[in-house]
Amino acid sequence: MPSAGAMRSTTTRRILLLSISILLAANCCAELDITGQPVHHRIILDTDFTVRPPADDAMAFLLALQSPEIEILGITTVAGNYSLEQSTADALRVLEVLGREDIPVYPGAKRPLVHEASDWDRANYGEWYSDSPPLPPLGAFAKKPAEKLSAADFIAKTVQANAGRITIVAIGPLTNIALAISSHPGLAKQVKALVIMGGAIASLPDGAGNQTPNAEYNFWVDPEAARTVLRSGIPVQLSPLNVSRKTNFVKKWYDRMVQVDTPVTRLIGQILGPQFAEKPERRWAMFDEVAVGSLIDPTLVKTQDLFVDVDINHGISYGVSIGGTDIWPGAEGSKRISVQYDLDWERFIHLFIARVTSPTRSPQTRNWPDKQQPPN
Repeated sequence: MPSAGAMRSTTTRRILLLSISILLAANCCAELDITGQPVHHRIILDTDFTVRPPADDAMAFLLALQSPEIEILGITTVAGNYSLEQSTADALRVLEVLGREDIPVYPGAKRPLVHEASDWDRANYGEWYSDSPPLPPLGAFAKKPAEKLSAADFIAKTVQANAGRITIVAIGPLTNIALAISSHPGLAKQVKALVIMGGAIASLPDGAGNQTPNAEYNFWVDPEAARTVLRSGIPVQLSPLNVSRKTNFVKKWYDRMVQVDTPVTRLIGQILGPQFAEKPERRWAMFDEVAVGSLIDPTLVKTQDLFVDVDINHGISYGVSIGGTDIWPGAEGSKRISVQYDLDWERFIHLFIARVTSPTRSPQTRNWPDKQQPPN
């Protein structure tokens, strides 16, 4: 009869072998990038892309691009900070500068669903209503054109071909997402997750707006789209102004990035360098970057589940997002979503710097789930 020690040793070996088998099976089933590393999130980045400082869209894109957990299947552009044409031109040019023309760009909504620019809108921040010709981003327009397929159709076709496997990261007005789910019944149930930078929740700390006293810019540009998307039933992780206000990007962080010489850090220097040279004490909040960072490492943020809705009445609260622990009158159609309200700033900024200063990632293999090809 084996001794007790021998039996324990045999049992330990069996547990170890079982653990290894489970890990190998998981890796066999995992989708891999070009380096053979597991890709946890295949995303569509929906953005009012801009390289003009503080360029949080561009910086969020760089974080996603440099993170092995993420594969960017395509960029969909929308009117927001600037016109649709400017956003599309900026996205194409950044991809060209980085040698990442393999990532396609799909132009989306030129205007919000309902919102029309008033004199007040035109006098305040943002040019979502603009028909002005785009300016050459980073000194020139990209040689490669945008795709012919619309953003909403790309979103719909990609999600339908890969149901339950596509995450949308929306860091601009939500017009493209609203158009996609409104024109394709059942699409919302096929989206794996939706990470949104938008809104400001007054019931949580730091919940004031940045466009009106209570309205955040992205939701305010297209309140009807925001309400449609939040009520759609897609699993949402909302990154509102509340958590963005926990950030504090200053020159010392910028200096740590650009002391490492890569194509990515040279681009960051080109975008932000003149601003810090002019005003070294400048401080910026990081909005879109936090949304992407929370997808990479959810432990960076604290969250609370709330019912969230958006005011679409054309009055003083137009575009305001409201969150509550229970349904209230008028919000009967709202859904409970995960809302970020706090951030581990030190961990986040060190993650950001580590990613953007790492060797530039090579083009990703189009390893589509179920051998589906990206729509043209």
